[in-house]
Amino acid sequence: MSQWNNALSGRAKTTKILIGINVLVYLAQLASGDGVTLLLALSTESVFFTPWTMITSGFAHSGFLHLAINMYSLWIFGEALEEFLGTKKFLWLYLLSILGGSVAYLLFSQGWVVGASGGVFGLMGAYFIVMRAMGFRSSQMLVLIGLNIFIGFTNPSTAISAHLGGLAAGSAIAWYYAKGKR
Repeated sequence: MSQWNNALSGRAKTTKILIGINVLVYLAQLASGDGVTLLLALSTESVFFTPWTMITSGFAHSGFLHLAINMYSLWIFGEALEEFLGTKKFLWLYLLSILGGSVAYLLFSQGWVVGASGGVFGLMGAYFIVMRAMGFRSSQMLVLIGLNIFIGFTNPSTAISAHLGGLAAGSAIAWYYAKGKR
């Protein structure tokens, strides 16, 4: 039991918990066939009957590589932002970025979607805004965001609208937070 306490001690506890939830959900997806995925996925056809899927879809994934890339990104940006913003603001930022990605998906796409990418793009946008607000060079972050957007546009299975919605939401929330910190 002390191993779990050590893993959750120190920095970025919420980030680690979010990664753990995503991994557990993915394992449940694998164990249930399509059952858990269908329960959590955001669908443009049924969202009015299942509004919780605007958030739960951000915890399910369409494959191991999808999960691995999103969790690695969540770890990188989540750890830094959680330490800077604090746990509550970070968690709101992440969840509202997922929600922003879901809203954009509903407005501009059709079908169903899963993945933490809206939240992760929100964290990337927030990281860029925080860097700018602190006076750090941010051109490298802009290049990283640009590359990820380009990859999203060139891969037909990517829900680019969810990525851009999460990016916009996370950037706006971070701008609001940074404005208050000045």
